[in-house]
Amino acid sequence: MDSDDPPRKNYGFKDREFQRDNAPASAAPPMPTAQDLAKLAGNPVPTRRDATGPKADDPNDVYAVLERNRAVERKHGRDEVVLKKTTSRRKRDFWLLLVPGDLLLGLLTWQGRGNPFILVCGLAGMVVFSLGVTWIMWFVMDDY
Repeated sequence: MDSDDPPRKNYGFKDREFQRDNAPASAAPPMPTAQDLAKLAGNPVPTRRDATGPKADDPNDVYAVLERNRAVERKHGRDEVVLKKTTSRRKRDFWLLLVPGDLLLGLLTWQGRGNPFILVCGLAGMVVFSLGVTWIMWFVMDDY
């Protein structure tokens, strides 16, 4: 080492010193906890519906309005729900895309069968196209 080098510096953390603002007085009671506050709040107060139930002629009673609507639906015969199984067009569209696309790529591969580059690219194109259509139709798209 050269004698001209400055002395080595040692770095470290300084001591923690916190200044407390608003320090509590020694005679002050401790802060209440959540359980203490819940006890101070008392028992839950029952609501009007829990205590007395709905009024007989309340025009804003939702349950009474809904029951009147259901009675009118039953009277007019609109209460029955018919569930029919709908067929998905997804399977049909999948095959309509996959078969012509692979046939087209297969035809191009067959025409260029003398060239190994065309053959490999055509087969790879068929694989990529088939995987892409399958991924999009069955994993990305929803049933329609």
